[in-house]
Amino acid sequence: MEKQSFSEAVAQRLIEQIQQGTAPWQRRSEPGGYPLPFNPTSGTRYKGINLLVLMAQERADQRWMTYKQAQANGYQVRRGEKATQIQYWKFAVERQRKDAAGRPVLDENGRPQVDIVKLEKPQVFLAYVFNAEQIEGIPSQVKKPIAWDPIEEAERILQLAKARITHDAPDYPFYRPSTDSIHLPDRGRFPSSANYYATALHELGHWTGHETRLKRDLSHPYGSEGYAREELRAEIASLIVGAELGTGYDPAQHAAYAASWAKILRDDSLEIFRAAADAEKYRNIFMGSNSKPIFRMPSRSMIALWTAGPKRVNSLSEATQLWWPRATTP
Repeated sequence: MEKQSFSEAVAQRLIEQIQQGTAPWQRRSEPGGYPLPFNPTSGTRYKGINLLVLMAQERADQRWMTYKQAQANGYQVRRGEKATQIQYWKFAVERQRKDAAGRPVLDENGRPQVDIVKLEKPQVFLAYVFNAEQIEGIPSQVKKPIAWDPIEEAERILQLAKARITHDAPDYPFYRPSTDSIHLPDRGRFPSSANYYATALHELGHWTGHETRLKRDLSHPYGSEGYAREELRAEIASLIVGAELGTGYDPAQHAAYAASWAKILRDDSLEIFRAAADAEKYRNIFMGSNSKPIFRMPSRSMIALWTAGPKRVNSLSEATQLWWPRATTP
C-alpha cells in the first residue's frame, strides 16, 4: 500500500472527526477565553493547518514542543510516547544586497543590507512535537485571564469594520454579497451577549471575502459545495477569534455542512490547508500579530502578496506577517 502523504493523513483524521461531530471547529467552547495550541518555549501559537492538526489530537493541555525543546528545559518525554507530525513552510529567504559591481551594500552603521525575497517554490519542512501531557517534569498549565472585556472589544471590532449590519433576519443570520450587508436576528433573540457577538463576528468573516477585501468567491448558492467551502473558512476563523477574543464559539447551527465538508476533504486533501490559511487571514484582520484585538483591513499591496505575490518585500517581519497563515515553525 502506498504511504499516505501528510495532507492525506491530516484530511483522513479530520474526515473521521467531522463524521463524529468532533472536528476542532465542531466543538463548542464557552466564553471567557480558552487556549489554542501553542509552543511555551517560543511563546507562539501554532497557526494554519498545524493548529487544526494539534487540536485534532484532543488534548486537554494545549502546550506542544519538540523533543529538543523539552530536553533544553529540563523535561523528559516519556518513553514510548508518539510524536505528532506538523508541517511548516519557508516562503522567503534573506539575500545580501549588492551593488552593480557585486559588492555588499552597507547601511549607515556599516552593516550589510539584506532583501527578503519570496521563493518561487516554497520549501516544506516536517517537524515532530509532543504534548505537555506526554512530558514529565513540565509544570502544570496555568490559564492566564484575558486582559480586556470580550464584549466591549467585539463591539469595537464591529464599529471599526464599518460593515452594514441590520437586525432584520427572521430566523438565521447571513451575509449578502450583492448588497455587502450582514443581516442578524434581533439582539433579544440571542441567548447571551457573547453568543450575539460570536455570531456577528462569524458573519463578519464572510464580509471579509467581498471583492473589495480578500476577494473570495462568494457567488455559490446556499447548500452548494462552494457555499460549504466558505462556511468551513468562516467556522475555523470563528473558532480562532472566539478563543482569542473570549467570546466563545458555538458551531451548533452549522452542523448541516458536515457531509459536504467530509466530501470536500475526501476529494481534495489540500482544501483544509487552504481553508485554514484563509481563516488565519481573517483572524489577522481583527487580531493582528497579538491576541489583543485590533482592526486592520489589509492594504491592496498586502492582498497582492496573498494572491499573485510580488518577488520582494521589505523585511522578514513583513514576510512572516503575510505568509504565516499557511504554517508555523515548531
